[in-house]
Amino acid sequence: MVDVSRRFREEEIPFREKVPGESLTTFGSGGEIDYLLLPRNAAELRFGVEILQEEGIPYRVIGRGSNLLLPDEGYIGALIRLSKLDVVERKGRSLRVGAGVKMPLLSRMARDFSLSGLEFASGIPGEAGGALSCNAGAFGESMSDLIEEVTLLRDGRIECLSASDLDMRDHEGRLPQGGIVLSVLLRMTEGDRDRIDAVTADMKRRRKASQPDFPSAGSVFRRTKEGVPAARLIEETGLKGRRIGGAMLSEKHCNFIVNVGGATTEEYFRLGETVREEVKKMSGVTLEYEVERVVCSRTRN
Repeated sequence: MVDVSRRFREEEIPFREKVPGESLTTFGSGGEIDYLLLPRNAAELRFGVEILQEEGIPYRVIGRGSNLLLPDEGYIGALIRLSKLDVVERKGRSLRVGAGVKMPLLSRMARDFSLSGLEFASGIPGEAGGALSCNAGAFGESMSDLIEEVTLLRDGRIECLSASDLDMRDHEGRLPQGGIVLSVLLRMTEGDRDRIDAVTADMKRRRKASQPDFPSAGSVFRRTKEGVPAARLIEETGLKGRRIGGAMLSEKHCNFIVNVGGATTEEYFRLGETVREEVKKMSGVTLEYEVERVVCSRTRN
């Protein structure tokens, strides 16, 4: 059997082995991850993916894990985190943003450039690549409003796609199958720093007032196809505060499941299914998960 770790070292690709999954998501659950790759550039990412493909090792790219749940039994494969792709360049009224740039930091940098449009990003806990992939947004604004161009790694090649090449919908990215975001070019508008500060502060205040303080994976369920907020339907079930193990349906915002201590991914989804069943009984609506669940493709020997 080929020593995959040796191959990573030969290509000088930063990586870690046997990483606790709970350290990789904002909810804080999940078992041991075999490999965590931390490429510093597109070349290292390409070589890392090639090695994993050649060795038949399952892999997937993650951001800061803000809408992701990892399996309790661990992940038999590799996760790739692009946090080191964190360069931001100003290009006139646009910003070229690396996939690993944290959204709150990006919002502050845009403000320092006197560029408006990313005020909503100040409270989004993820990174730019993940935010793009799921078209993250808040307060009626989202990434798709700003996209000019996306640079991807796909099939070993770097591709640039314009906004018109992408089908971006509410909290759904339409990136090409197998494409990994390297950077995105965002179209901004010139703005006054004092006004940007005021808008950002108001959004932070509103978010703090409505969202729970415990660890979570963000919104559990999507709006319905008719645009009805999931929280409105969940509120009617009277389940707010329901707890299974360390997972609790938040009393502050009932479309959040929070980790009140030692919660597992299984407990999260047991509670999620309880909510879905009750909403279905009361309103006839089947809620769709917004949070993504990673599954193991095989078991350990």
